[in-house]
Amino acid sequence: MNDTAVNGTDILRRAGQRLWLDTISRRLLDSGTLRHYIEAYGLTGVTSNPTILSREMAEDAHELGPARHSEAADDDPEKAVVAEAVQDVQRAADLLRRQWEATRGIDGWVSIEVPPTLAYLGAATVHEGRRLHAQVDRPNVFIKVPATWPGVAAIEALTVAGIPTNATLVFDTRQHHAVENCYLRGLERRLRMGLALSVPSVASVFVSRWDAATNPVLPREDRNLVGLRMAHAIDRQHRDSLATPRWSRLQAEGATPQRLVWASTAPKDPELEPTHYAQRLPLPETINTMPESVLLALAQAPDLEIPGRGPSLGHPTRETMAEYGVDEAKVAQDLQHTGVQGFAADWDRLLAGTRSGVGSP
Repeated sequence: MNDTAVNGTDILRRAGQRLWLDTISRRLLDSGTLRHYIEAYGLTGVTSNPTILSREMAEDAHELGPARHSEAADDDPEKAVVAEAVQDVQRAADLLRRQWEATRGIDGWVSIEVPPTLAYLGAATVHEGRRLHAQVDRPNVFIKVPATWPGVAAIEALTVAGIPTNATLVFDTRQHHAVENCYLRGLERRLRMGLALSVPSVASVFVSRWDAATNPVLPREDRNLVGLRMAHAIDRQHRDSLATPRWSRLQAEGATPQRLVWASTAPKDPELEPTHYAQRLPLPETINTMPESVLLALAQAPDLEIPGRGPSLGHPTRETMAEYGVDEAKVAQDLQHTGVQGFAADWDRLLAGTRSGVGSP
């Protein structure tokens, strides 16, 4: 690609970041749009969540006709929804399979999430994760698990079972440490069992929801910076962990790092540019999973500015936030819990629509 054709997606990729799309649907697959995004903008993966899945399935049913599911699943809405989602994930995984093979598993990934109603049920999450992994039957698919405390234990168990995972709804360094530690424990258990350590994993860190939660109580100069500061703090913590003897031992045996994925990177504040978060998080070896609106905004930004390592991330400091009544640990926990509840509510609405035929067959 020559210099005159450089746009925002090229700039982020040249900075060492991978770009994913945070949605998957029959509309994107059947129209060839996903293939176009891969070829034109260098997308290397696709992910989704129950809220996006619910919205996309309703739109697909409206635009493209009846949803596809087996007759055996007609009397079980959850089975019908999962079967349809699996089909779309398989198609996307097949589309990205060449990337996955060419990069030896670095690129070319698709994520599918366990039902969010299982977020606080560890054993059930492990069972469903194993079942979903077998049903999808593709090597380049992550099983996505909310990073609640039961979910963290489930991620360790799935890692031991050799199943790639995407730990989602991570908000602060404490939650990230738990997620990364459970992944390392899973690898260490495999090492003791004499099993290969080639079990990839990513951790999805939610960014803009921090600002939606804290903007109302912060002064204007400190708004829309909290999520960025959290992301950079998690990145520093992750890099520190890669410098430890613990990681060196696992790496020497063939393990690969659990990579960071920046999620929720569309601004919630309507006054911000669509690329506000994306252009401030092109950290090397990380992934940005973004909605179409952000991807297209980047593609239309030939002179995208990357302000160094982000804005002045010392502001607002933890102490500054505390002055305004913001308890970081509590907010992070509340954001995760609210995220789980929101995903579960959207999942329930999707199942209800499938039962009634609204937004479905």
